[in-house]
Amino acid sequence: MLVNNKDLSAASIYVREVIIELASNGGCFIGASLSAADVITYLYEIVLRLDDWENRDYFLLSKGHDVPALYGILAYKNIIDRSRLANHLSTSDNIYWHPNTNVKGIEYYSGSLGHLASVSIGISLDFKYRNSNQRVFVMFGDGELNEGSN
Repeated sequence: MLVNNKDLSAASIYVREVIIELASNGGCFIGASLSAADVITYLYEIVLRLDDWENRDYFLLSKGHDVPALYGILAYKNIIDRSRLANHLSTSDNIYWHPNTNVKGIEYYSGSLGHLASVSIGISLDFKYRNSNQRVFVMFGDGELNEGSN
């Protein structure tokens, strides 16, 4: 889907609003999330193919502390209901500090730093062996690039 700069800007502002909301309740790494907002917004608005949900492209957020930015774009795209974000850090929902596969649109937990490089290769190989045209995108953090299998 091609969107214009005004639409892209509106999406990015929406994501930032979500990040600030979640940060105001605590439990949010605001700087990390804000630093990822534009890239994640661009991916979801311009790059990722999401029209056929069963055959969608995957986005893996390896730097899990940035999950408020991911929640923001998932709410913007109506993949999750924005009202769920009020449950951030509560025990009544799976929306908390790190990506959780019980939240629609989250393909894999972030877990230990550095391990999503290997996970993404495995998912990519699965797509290849099934002759799928699905793609996998991973966002890494600068700190984790010095750890694990990276």
